[in-house]
Amino acid sequence: MMNHSLFGNLTDWGTVLEKLEKLSKTKELDAYQDELIRLLRFDGNWRLREAAIEALPLVQHPSLDLAGEVLSLVKRKDIYYDVRILAADCLDLLIQKIADGKAYDRDMIRKFIQGALLDLDTLLNSPEPPKFSNILEKTRQNISEIKAAVYA
Repeated sequence: MMNHSLFGNLTDWGTVLEKLEKLSKTKELDAYQDELIRLLRFDGNWRLREAAIEALPLVQHPSLDLAGEVLSLVKRKDIYYDVRILAADCLDLLIQKIADGKAYDRDMIRKFIQGALLDLDTLLNSPEPPKFSNILEKTRQNISEIKAAVYA
């Protein structure tokens, strides 16, 4: 993973978006997952966070840290629903890639999945707008199917 200098100053978001687009096109995102996490955590510009989320499906071998950051976004009540929906919509894809990969042992993956399912259950048991609840339900179902395959 790289240090935090690739994107530089995140307030210069135009340059950051150009670099992110280049990494997406050249399929180099896997090497910059720490930088993606940095963008996902950055509260100063919604465009950067959304662009980072939209780039996530291009990560071929996501880390548990990256998937964990996406799960954190889904759970954050202080950000707007559209970004939480985008994050939820790609969470199961990241978990599927992690489960299919060989980077983590099965116990680590199982623990992560169990935690993700508990977090999704907590959200589903709290009042949420239907649009968000629907994507949470879909994501939960997909992750449950991944869990069944991991336990098989």
